Amino acid sequence: MYFHTFHLFITVAYLGTLTEEALNIFKKPLDSLELKYGFFPEQLRIQMLEEAKKMFYFGYDSYMEHAFPLDELNPIKCSGRGPDYNNPSNININDILGDYCLTLVDSLTTLAVIGNVSEFQHAVAQVIQHVNFDKDNIVQVFEVNIRVLGALISTHLLMTDPEQPFGNLTPPWYDGELLHLAHDLASRLLPAFEGSSTGIPYPRVNLRQGLPPYSASETCTAGAGSLVVEFGVLSRLLGDPVYEGYARRANKALWNLRDNTTGLLGNTIDASSGKWLGRLSGLGAGLDSFYEYLLKSYILFGEHEDYEMFSEAYSKIKQYMRKGYAI
Repeated sequence: MYFHTFHLFITVAYLGTLTEEALNIFKKPLDSLELKYGFFPEQLRIQMLEEAKKMFYFGYDSYMEHAFPLDELNPIKCSGRGPDYNNPSNININDILGDYCLTLVDSLTTLAVIGNVSEFQHAVAQVIQHVNFDKDNIVQVFEVNIRVLGALISTHLLMTDPEQPFGNLTPPWYDGELLHLAHDLASRLLPAFEGSSTGIPYPRVNLRQGLPPYSASETCTAGAGSLVVEFGVLSRLLGDPVYEGYARRANKALWNLRDNTTGLLGNTIDASSGKWLGRLSGLGAGLDSFYEYLLKSYILFGEHEDYEMFSEAYSKIKQYMRKGYAI
């Protein structure tokens, strides 16, 4: 998942809402294994940093040489790959490849962390020049949110943060273009919410035409309930509560459908009816980031309702999950 802890703390630092209470939720003494293995000796840390850089540049340089401006590198053919227009039902490809230079967008914040200012600024310029979302492509809301929207927002924050945590990354010509792209993209995702009577977003939208006719309504809990971090930050940057409002409405809709006895949520649900299609609960794919985003949202925005939902879910998971209950 692209908008993970690194992106969260970038936005937290920018928005200034990280509290000591939030950071200490799981504070506990280190056990013997953590004391023994939970740190890197300085020499090993430096060695691993260099290894990570080499691995990143191998992938990034190969993409830029052989695949850009398509979405990703096909490693077998050593050529670029975008949406599978010959097979629109190929959701393994089409859910995320939308003809918007995905790998380049995905790589922006890594370039910043590595400290390659010149390539970072070049990559930002390339995104501004080549990326637009006026595409007749059906993509998955969840994947585009965490990978594309999250990357655009994070990169914008890195360049506009007055504290410049990774040094002065901002090109002199930057004028908020990535935030404008993020705004445009999020607006193109809104039909997934607007077309739902339950508040649970449909899983896919056409970036140009909105909600596809006869759109599949089956979605997973994580996919529908892992949007509030990106949408919430965007709302605050734009001064427009609409985006965060839709994401919070989705979270609350899912939460209100939890089982009356166990308090657990199912894995898949029909966005149009609000009926659970997959009643097996768990912490793996399909559910994981719903819980993750409740906690991150509380840390980021300080909304106590998020913490209350997370705390109750955490308690019910400990009470029922290991015993093998479904909802």
